[in-house]
Amino acid sequence: MSTRSALLVVALLATHARAQPSAQPDCAPEADRLRAHLVEAERSTFRWNLGWTVAFGAASAGQLALALAEWNPGGEFDAKYRDTLYVGAAKAGIGFASRIVLPLRTHVPLPQADRCAELVALRTSVSDLAIKERRLFWLTHIGGTALNLAGAALLWQRHSFSTGAVSFVISYPVGVASAYTLPRKSWKLWRAERAQWMVTASASGEQATLSLGGSW
Repeated sequence: MSTRSALLVVALLATHARAQPSAQPDCAPEADRLRAHLVEAERSTFRWNLGWTVAFGAASAGQLALALAEWNPGGEFDAKYRDTLYVGAAKAGIGFASRIVLPLRTHVPLPQADRCAELVALRTSVSDLAIKERRLFWLTHIGGTALNLAGAALLWQRHSFSTGAVSFVISYPVGVASAYTLPRKSWKLWRAERAQWMVTASASGEQATLSLGGSW
């Protein structure tokens, strides 16, 4: 075969290879599923933030108002009741501030023409939200317990053990409720499926991409 014929054969093979459709994986169903999950998570996190911001803010303002007005709706207003109100207002105020400073927010990536690239962005967003949910759950749980213990210890030191214990018993369930009503679906989804997301293959046009991700 002459050199010219060989070059012609190579050129024809290259043209044929370019004409073959690329093996594009079907990323649309998975992308649609994760997008629907994030849209729902966005609503849930907004409701949780708003609800607990209002609850903590109202509790702090109400207890502070009673202390300043020196009024006990259930009996005599004394130093023990006043200090209990101030401690409760301070704890609720810290809870209110934490919801303002450290809100739980969900990022929903914009749609893309390349559904596989969109899928990668959606998985990243779910992973980020899962880490936030996990971190905030433990921070709310452990931080709330520590805060209530500190308030109880202060009232014990200033008045009596029973005063501190009553304050703790009343306030502790509020912190637990705040932690356990926190949306955690992304955390559960991430734990269940992250192993499948460690290797991602995508193809676009004539280019194919293989991405390897580490474990979290």
